Amino acid sequence: MADFIKKFFSFSVGPVGGAVISLITIPVTTYFISPTEFGKAGLFTMVYGLVITLSYLGIDQSYSREYHYSSNKKLLFQNSIIFPLLISIVLLIILTLNKQLFSIFIFGDSSYSYISILFGLAVIFGVFERFILMSIRMEEKALEYSMFSILLKIVILIVTLFLIFSGERDFKVVVYSTLFGQMVGDLYLIIRYKSLFKDIKTKNFSWILIKTLLKFGFPLLISVSVNYLLNTTGSLFLRAYGNFEDLGIYTAGQKIANFLNLIQVSFTSFWVPLSYRWHKEGRTQIHFQIISDILLFIATIGFFTLAFLKRYITLLLSADYSDSQYIICFLALVPILYTLSETTTLGIVFSKKSYLNIYVSLFSILTCLIGSIILVPRLLSVGAAFAIAVSYIIFYLSRTYFSKKNKFEIKIGKQTIQIIILLITSLANAYNYDYIIFVNIFLLVISLINQRNIFDNIMDIKNNPQNYNFS
Repeated sequence: MADFIKKFFSFSVGPVGGAVISLITIPVTTYFISPTEFGKAGLFTMVYGLVITLSYLGIDQSYSREYHYSSNKKLLFQNSIIFPLLISIVLLIILTLNKQLFSIFIFGDSSYSYISILFGLAVIFGVFERFILMSIRMEEKALEYSMFSILLKIVILIVTLFLIFSGERDFKVVVYSTLFGQMVGDLYLIIRYKSLFKDIKTKNFSWILIKTLLKFGFPLLISVSVNYLLNTTGSLFLRAYGNFEDLGIYTAGQKIANFLNLIQVSFTSFWVPLSYRWHKEGRTQIHFQIISDILLFIATIGFFTLAFLKRYITLLLSADYSDSQYIICFLALVPILYTLSETTTLGIVFSKKSYLNIYVSLFSILTCLIGSIILVPRLLSVGAAFAIAVSYIIFYLSRTYFSKKNKFEIKIGKQTIQIIILLITSLANAYNYDYIIFVNIFLLVISLINQRNIFDNIMDIKNNPQNYNFS
């Protein structure tokens, strides 16, 4: 367990460092940029995230799946990255030929057409970044992975401050800092790991291997794309039924809730390669169960920390964003449930039945669409946040169900109870009343009682280390 904890904290250095930097970047940005302009920037970053995710073709997940079973890691890397790179280059050409249309679609103004070209270049750099970082993760080089995460955040902060002090006060601050920060950081990454691209020859590319990667990855591409649409549904409905100010408040709430992305990024960064290795080595089911339960306990503490401090955190943004405090808890359930499902979904991964993720994503997006149609016109950002929180509960339950069908069963009775408690807490914090702190304390106590078996497990590991191997 000591080795496991050490590795977890090594991978956590980057997210924690990035979060500290974000504590500077986000308040600075929101202080100088109105919710309306922040909403435009949020729409841009949403589209960027979707496009770059599509560019991977799901092969990034195939790469991680095949890594420990490949005798030639460099050859696997080169075969994995070639198709996503070609797709991103074609995208750049298309954007260059249609740059004004892209500018009108995103910003409602053709005068920002030059951003289209920068967008395409950033996607190419992003493909390099994704696969190089996947290689670092699979080698379990925790500190190297973390250091790059910090570097990227620092570059984005520097560009943000430069633009603000240069007089920029609109959405371009976020857009430029995102694009230039990304490309500068990725350029360093490419130079640092240029050895991965050495000795590239035509004969190195295996169509059989590429087809294997596509066969496993394409269903995941569909799943990830639908899942990304799930994450952007709230923004799209607010754009339709609200205005850019509503969208800005919702985006700000997401930024605050991303505090719990510390857990998600830290955990998933090393859990994916580690779980594959444990499966290959035949670790017993109890190891996966204990990690899943401990993860939920840590996430619960993080969730209630946000609940208690939400008012003070939103004060850092500026008074214009104060309403985001009422949706933070709903939005915090997104990283919690996604991360938790990473420990319960392994039956899908180990069985190579990646197509099951399509069903998971469809169940989730349908829930979110129905919830958004009913709630967003009436409750705006609160309705959007509630809809996505419920849809992620469906996401977690669906992943777990299909995983159990493939002989990987983690007991989720107490986990389900805890998730219900967190949803009730989110509902309670969606309104403004004086005694909310006492409600939160009561629900926290109930949570600790529900998860008391965690302490028993930890003591058993301490007293009988010979029965466990978390290395």
